[in-house]
Amino acid sequence: MEWKVTQESLPQLAVDGVVVLHTEGGKTVREDARAVDEVLDFRISRLIADGEITGKYGEITLLHTWDKIPAKRVFVLGMGKEKELDVDRLRNGLAAVARKAVERGLKHLGIALPESLAEGKNASDLVQAAVEGVELGAYTYEGYKEENKEASLSTVFLSLSGLSPSGADAGLVRGRVFARATNLARTWVNEPANLLTPAALAERAADVAKRHGLEVEILDENRLEEMNMGALLAVSRGSENPPRMIVLSYIGAPESKEVLGLVGKGITFDSGGIQVKPAKSMNRMKEDMAGAAAVIAAMEGIGSLKPHSNVVAVVPTCENLVDGRGFRPGDVIRSFSGKTIEIENTDAEGRLILADALAYARRLGATRLVDVATLTGAVVVALGREVTGLMTNDASWGEEVKISARLAGERVWELPLVQEYEEWLRSSVADLRNHGGISEAGAIQGAMFLKQFVGETPWVHLDIAGTTYSRKARGIHSEGGTGVGVRTLIQLAIRFAGH
Repeated sequence: MEWKVTQESLPQLAVDGVVVLHTEGGKTVREDARAVDEVLDFRISRLIADGEITGKYGEITLLHTWDKIPAKRVFVLGMGKEKELDVDRLRNGLAAVARKAVERGLKHLGIALPESLAEGKNASDLVQAAVEGVELGAYTYEGYKEENKEASLSTVFLSLSGLSPSGADAGLVRGRVFARATNLARTWVNEPANLLTPAALAERAADVAKRHGLEVEILDENRLEEMNMGALLAVSRGSENPPRMIVLSYIGAPESKEVLGLVGKGITFDSGGIQVKPAKSMNRMKEDMAGAAAVIAAMEGIGSLKPHSNVVAVVPTCENLVDGRGFRPGDVIRSFSGKTIEIENTDAEGRLILADALAYARRLGATRLVDVATLTGAVVVALGREVTGLMTNDASWGEEVKISARLAGERVWELPLVQEYEEWLRSSVADLRNHGGISEAGAIQGAMFLKQFVGETPWVHLDIAGTTYSRKARGIHSEGGTGVGVRTLIQLAIRFAGH
């Protein structure tokens, strides 16, 4: 998608459609719509007066222009109450318009960001949100159909007046990078597991490294054996597709010893192992690598923006399948850290591969850690599908991740790491077991297990099991993978430049 910044007003743009904004309770059109309204013989104003256009958040009214202006259509986008208008609403509203434009086969769209919208808001953030909204809303997963729809929405004209040109340029660059990285993660999550194997995911990561000059190391099964990555190897034994440990490194502040470590769970298909999952929704277990997708895609964004920070991404990836060689309940395995683990549940496999990855990230010099994982169904029970669960061993580091998520427009909520819950992970035959054997506080149980492998390193765990998939198109989300976590991690790496 090509973006063109222009000082031309909307009535001058020769495009398939233009977008104007209207707030709830507004008796007249805003200044961005006024010129369009006048040329259309005040049709927009009449519809507002008649109550046909209310400005309610998410309302989209489509008008034809009958050749009165070069644009063929006008989308009137409702933004809700004026006092509630923020960048998140702008992002999600424009995403909905972009989706409708794609559905109608529009190629060229014009959008105005009026000066009044910028009051009290950063021009860069405003433009970034607009760009993200359009590119995320226009996203479609093409899949593998013999005939795919012709690509649409190829050009967007952004009409700016009264906004800082430098701020707008910065927002445009960031918006495109954030959105493209998110869409990359979405595509990987939507890919079928027979095509996106652990080796194939490693190839995608290597492509990211090549595009942006990142250091890359892919540890195959032989190297994993040599390095005693026993937890990752145990989970992978039931599959014919061998595991991989992916390492991507970005050195943007060589003078600094601070290194942000990003770890993503990469189970490319999860049957549950010998304690197999129910058949219902088994086809969606290809999404169990969404944490890995978020981390690798974030490195795409970090490599593009090149912040003044150091970042290492560690992604353990394998399949959890059922086979005579597969690991069993009651087995004891030795992890990369040296800790032994009794297997209580073969469907609590994500925390096992993350244990090796977190310990390895520390070995590689990470001074602060964030892991992203579709770890537990329990977090969905606790927080639903709109909010990611956050757990941390360091309050200040947790707050930094929360700020990054808020700036990125992604919702997180902290759950407590209750010390008493560690008792559930005690084992009589190993250092700990991978599951407490009870259903209580399942999301916290998973985090408490991971905590044993980070030592004193400040660490945040993001459980994205509820937020990684959208059942229907809404706001910036299309049906399928959401790419959750990508924008938060890129934002965190930018802020990490201050360390």
